[in-house]
Amino acid sequence: MGKKVLVAVNPDSVAYHSIFYGIQLAARIDAQISLIVVSSSKGQNNPGGSKGITQDFDSSQCPWLERVLNESQQAGVKLEIFFSSGDLLDELIRFVRSQPSIQLIVIASPNNSGGTLGSTLGPQLRRLHNEFEGEILLVQKGGHIIRVSDLHL
Repeated sequence: MGKKVLVAVNPDSVAYHSIFYGIQLAARIDAQISLIVVSSSKGQNNPGGSKGITQDFDSSQCPWLERVLNESQQAGVKLEIFFSSGDLLDELIRFVRSQPSIQLIVIASPNNSGGTLGSTLGPQLRRLHNEFEGEILLVQKGGHIIRVSDLHL
Protein backbone atom coordinates (compact mmCIF):
# COMPACT_ATOMS: atom_id res chain seq x y z
CA MET A 1 0.00 0.00 0.00
CA GLY A 2 1.49 3.38 -1.05
CA LYS A 3 1.79 6.55 0.97
CA LYS A 4 -1.10 9.01 0.87
CA VAL A 5 -1.53 12.66 1.71
CA LEU A 6 -5.06 13.79 2.59
CA VAL A 7 -6.03 17.37 1.77
CA ALA A 8 -9.36 18.63 3.10
CA VAL A 9 -11.25 21.67 1.85
CA ASN A 10 -14.61 23.36 2.22
CA PRO A 11 -16.02 24.08 -1.29
CA ASP A 12 -17.52 27.37 -0.11
CA SER A 13 -14.12 28.79 0.83
CA VAL A 14 -11.52 26.79 -1.03
CA ALA A 15 -8.01 27.39 0.26
CA TYR A 16 -5.89 26.87 -2.85
CA HIS A 17 -2.69 27.31 -0.88
CA SER A 18 -3.41 24.19 1.16
CA ILE A 19 -4.35 22.13 -1.90
CA PHE A 20 -1.26 23.12 -3.86
CA TYR A 21 0.97 22.60 -0.82
CA GLY A 22 -0.52 19.10 -0.49
CA ILE A 23 0.17 18.38 -4.18
CA GLN A 24 3.77 19.61 -3.89
CA LEU A 25 4.28 17.60 -0.70
CA ALA A 26 2.89 14.44 -2.30
CA ALA A 27 5.21 14.92 -5.29
CA ARG A 28 8.24 15.39 -3.00
CA ILE A 29 7.58 12.25 -0.96
CA ASP A 30 6.32 10.19 -3.90
CA ALA A 31 2.84 9.76 -2.48
CA GLN A 32 -0.71 9.77 -3.80
CA ILE A 33 -3.09 12.50 -2.78
CA SER A 34 -6.67 12.19 -1.59
CA LEU A 35 -8.71 15.37 -1.73
CA ILE A 36 -11.83 15.43 0.42
CA VAL A 37 -14.27 18.24 -0.29
CA VAL A 38 -16.51 18.68 2.75
CA SER A 39 -19.57 20.86 2.37
CA SER A 40 -20.74 22.31 5.67
CA SER A 41 -24.40 21.89 4.72
CA LYS A 42 -25.85 18.41 4.80
CA GLY A 43 -27.31 17.56 1.45
CA GLN A 44 -30.33 15.34 0.98
CA ASN A 45 -28.37 13.13 -1.40
CA ASN A 46 -25.52 12.52 1.04
CA PRO A 47 -26.52 12.41 4.71
CA GLY A 48 -22.94 12.15 5.99
CA GLY A 49 -20.07 9.98 4.90
CA SER A 50 -17.93 10.39 1.82
CA LYS A 51 -18.39 9.27 -1.72
CA GLY A 52 -15.89 9.07 -4.54
CA ILE A 53 -16.07 11.18 -7.66
CA THR A 54 -18.16 9.65 -10.41
CA GLN A 55 -18.17 9.96 -14.18
CA ASP A 56 -21.45 11.89 -13.88
CA PHE A 57 -19.80 14.62 -11.82
CA ASP A 58 -20.40 18.12 -13.16
CA SER A 59 -17.21 20.14 -12.69
CA SER A 60 -19.22 23.38 -12.74
CA GLN A 61 -20.18 22.49 -9.15
CA CYS A 62 -16.54 23.19 -8.21
CA PRO A 63 -15.03 25.51 -10.84
CA TRP A 64 -11.63 25.43 -9.09
CA LEU A 65 -11.41 21.66 -9.52
CA GLU A 66 -10.06 21.86 -13.09
CA ARG A 67 -7.08 23.86 -11.81
CA VAL A 68 -6.43 21.25 -9.10
CA LEU A 69 -6.62 18.39 -11.63
CA ASN A 70 -4.15 20.16 -13.94
CA GLU A 71 -1.76 20.95 -11.10
CA SER A 72 -1.70 17.36 -9.84
CA GLN A 73 -1.21 16.03 -13.36
CA GLN A 74 1.71 18.42 -13.97
CA ALA A 75 3.28 17.33 -10.68
CA GLY A 76 2.87 13.66 -11.60
CA VAL A 77 0.75 12.97 -8.53
CA LYS A 78 -2.11 10.49 -8.56
CA LEU A 79 -5.22 12.27 -7.28
CA GLU A 80 -8.44 10.82 -5.93
CA ILE A 81 -11.33 13.05 -4.96
CA PHE A 82 -14.05 12.44 -2.38
CA PHE A 83 -17.10 14.53 -1.53
CA SER A 84 -18.85 14.67 1.81
CA SER A 85 -21.02 16.94 3.90
CA GLY A 86 -21.02 17.78 7.56
CA ASP A 87 -18.47 19.15 9.97
CA LEU A 88 -15.00 19.24 8.39
CA LEU A 89 -13.09 17.73 11.30
CA ASP A 90 -15.75 15.11 12.02
CA GLU A 91 -15.62 14.02 8.37
CA LEU A 92 -11.81 13.93 8.49
CA ILE A 93 -11.92 11.61 11.49
CA ARG A 94 -14.43 9.36 9.75
CA PHE A 95 -12.33 9.34 6.57
CA VAL A 96 -8.97 8.54 8.19
CA ARG A 97 -10.57 5.69 10.13
CA SER A 98 -11.58 4.14 6.79
CA GLN A 99 -8.27 4.87 5.02
CA PRO A 100 -5.33 3.48 7.02
CA SER A 101 -2.83 4.41 4.30
CA ILE A 102 -3.21 8.15 5.03
CA GLN A 103 0.05 9.40 6.55
CA LEU A 104 -0.35 13.17 6.42
CA ILE A 105 -3.32 15.50 6.62
CA VAL A 106 -3.08 18.97 5.09
CA ILE A 107 -5.74 21.56 5.87
CA ALA A 108 -5.91 25.32 5.66
CA SER A 109 -5.12 27.04 8.90
CA PRO A 110 -8.22 28.70 10.35
CA ASN A 111 -8.37 32.49 10.22
CA ASN A 112 -5.73 33.76 12.55
CA SER A 113 -6.86 35.93 15.41
CA GLY A 114 -3.70 36.65 17.28
CA GLY A 115 -2.29 33.22 16.51
CA THR A 116 -4.96 31.31 18.41
CA LEU A 117 -7.15 28.60 16.98
CA GLY A 118 -10.30 29.72 18.71
CA SER A 119 -12.33 27.99 21.37
CA THR A 120 -14.43 25.85 19.01
CA LEU A 121 -11.68 24.53 16.75
CA GLY A 122 -9.18 23.63 19.46
CA PRO A 123 -11.12 20.68 20.95
CA GLN A 124 -12.04 19.30 17.50
CA LEU A 125 -8.47 19.55 16.29
CA ARG A 126 -7.26 17.85 19.48
CA ARG A 127 -9.73 15.02 18.85
CA LEU A 128 -8.50 14.61 15.26
CA HIS A 129 -4.89 14.66 16.48
CA ASN A 130 -5.71 11.95 19.06
CA GLU A 131 -7.49 9.79 16.46
CA PHE A 132 -4.87 10.12 13.72
CA GLU A 133 -1.37 8.67 14.13
CA GLY A 134 0.21 10.65 11.27
CA GLU A 135 1.16 14.31 10.99
CA ILE A 136 -1.47 17.06 10.61
CA LEU A 137 -0.25 20.22 8.89
CA LEU A 138 -2.07 23.55 8.96
CA VAL A 139 -1.15 25.70 5.95
CA GLN A 140 -1.36 29.47 6.15
CA LYS A 141 -1.78 31.71 3.10
CA GLY A 142 1.77 33.06 3.28
CA GLY A 143 3.14 29.53 3.06
CA HIS A 144 3.84 29.10 6.76
CA ILE A 145 3.20 25.53 7.94
CA ILE A 146 2.09 24.70 11.48
CA ARG A 147 2.36 21.14 12.77
CA VAL A 148 -0.56 20.33 15.04
CA SER A 149 1.79 18.24 17.18
CA ASP A 150 3.66 21.48 17.98
CA LEU A 151 0.52 23.24 19.26
CA HIS A 152 -0.59 23.24 22.85
CA LEU A 153 -4.17 22.07 22.40
